[in-house]
Amino acid sequence: MKRKFRALLTFLRPYQEDKVNFYWNNYDGSIEWKWGGSNKRELPQNILDLATEICEHFEDQIEDTFYDNCYSETDYYQLEMQVDPTTSTAIIKMQAEYYTSHAETYERELTNSDLEDYFKRTGVEIIEARYSGGGDSGDIDSVRIDGEHTNINWQSNSDDEKLIWDTLYDNLENAYGGWEIDDGSAGTIELSKNMEIIISHEWNMREMEYCDDEIEITMESFEN
Repeated sequence: MKRKFRALLTFLRPYQEDKVNFYWNNYDGSIEWKWGGSNKRELPQNILDLATEICEHFEDQIEDTFYDNCYSETDYYQLEMQVDPTTSTAIIKMQAEYYTSHAETYERELTNSDLEDYFKRTGVEIIEARYSGGGDSGDIDSVRIDGEHTNINWQSNSDDEKLIWDTLYDNLENAYGGWEIDDGSAGTIELSKNMEIIISHEWNMREMEYCDDEIEITMESFEN
């Protein structure tokens, strides 16, 4: 294995200005060794295979080093081997995926004579809604009028209820198109009698973070 590590370093020396990274997806502790990749897309497959064989040689050490102290909320990890031909070393690292969110606010003054007439006619002060979505589906979960829960939904037959629903949904789509895709999002909508709409929106996101530990590989890491 030492000879293979030396061969990998020799091949990568023309890339000495940059460290060369190899990576493998890892789902719930199962590393996909057959589907490795690199930040250098022009590398031939036999070099990717060589890097995989070298990294896989340390599989037991990888398990002992990372899995007890590195936690992913989604059970998705990425194993990475960073090779530095200039120092004849490599570093094995692990990244773990976790959930995070990003908040945004959308405000707009509306021009809609039917909606303006509704507020004047009913004396309603404020309409509030909550929405959520993910996995390519989502909906407005609830609608309150002046603090009181209503049964307004996309199947409502009342003209007033249809007006409210369409106003809420159309503005949500205009402000945050795709809000229900992938990990989705959630938020609240406020529609007031002064014809202002405020959407407090929170995107659901996934990010990767390096685990604290790492494994250093040198020539001395191999017996032969």
